Amino acid sequence: MRRIWFTVDTHFGSKRTLELSKRPFSSVKEMDETVINNWNSVVRYDDIVYHLGDFGDYNNSSRLNGKIHLLFGNYERKDIEEAEVTGISIKGLRKRFYTVDDRLNYSISFDDHIIALAHEPSNMIGTVFNLFGHIHKLQMVRRNGLNVGVDCHNFTPIDLETVLFYKNAIENHYDDEVFGK
Repeated sequence: MRRIWFTVDTHFGSKRTLELSKRPFSSVKEMDETVINNWNSVVRYDDIVYHLGDFGDYNNSSRLNGKIHLLFGNYERKDIEEAEVTGISIKGLRKRFYTVDDRLNYSISFDDHIIALAHEPSNMIGTVFNLFGHIHKLQMVRRNGLNVGVDCHNFTPIDLETVLFYKNAIENHYDDEVFGK
């Protein structure tokens, strides 16, 4: 049975992210290999993965299991804007990923659950449960959302079942004293 996964902020190949996010790796190569191995240890070939942006070195897409739906993060937007320098185009990305989407947010539904996907928390939709990233490990839970970034989840995508567990906990047990406003 095909499973659904979510992740964001892999930043493959990024020394800047390794250092600024204080990721626990001795090198970019170790970081990339850990994220790839963790990903492939849980995601199967036919699974669906929603990557909410800031993928990093797009060459790594061929090393990852699953049908990857890439949403644009701020780095993808920058790569496309600077296409003359980066050589990255929408057409080129579409060859590497199952789908590519440059909207700031959009919603998907599973059974009776509606979940909004956005790279940045500032683009979250207020009336539904949101998945987001961009802020790495600065905040994992918000009143109506969950950070699905690799920094918050042991450098591994999380599955829909886990997302729904958090969704239930946040919607039914959220406490401003614990999580802040």
